[in-house]
Amino acid sequence: MTELQYSRNTVGCNIGGEIFIHPELYKNPELYNAIVEHEKKHSDGINLYDISQDVFNDELEYLKKDFYLFILKHPRTLMGALPITKIGKYWAFDFQITVVWAFIIGAIYFVGRSF
Repeated sequence: MTELQYSRNTVGCNIGGEIFIHPELYKNPELYNAIVEHEKKHSDGINLYDISQDVFNDELEYLKKDFYLFILKHPRTLMGALPITKIGKYWAFDFQITVVWAFIIGAIYFVGRSF
C-alpha cells in the first residue's frame, strides 16, 4: 500500500506515484476513501487515462456535494487548481489545469474583444 502524504494545498493529488491528501479529509471517511481510491488509479505520468479519470471522476459520483463543501470549508485547497502550486515538498506543474486556464482566459479574451 502506498503511504499517504499530507498537504493543506489540495484535497487530493498524485505526484509521481506519491499520494497527497488534505490532513482534515479523514473527518469524512466516505469522501476520504473516494479521494484515495481516485488517486490510486492515476499513473506516475500524464496520459489519456489520467485525464479521463479527472474528467469523469466516478469515485465522487455520489459525493460531489461533500467534495465541494470540503473545498468551501478549506479554501486553501483551491491552490490545487492553479497551474503551479506547492504540494508537500514538491513544486508541481499541472498540465491539465494549465490547459483549462488557457481555455478560460482565451474564452474571456475573445468574448471581451467582441464587445
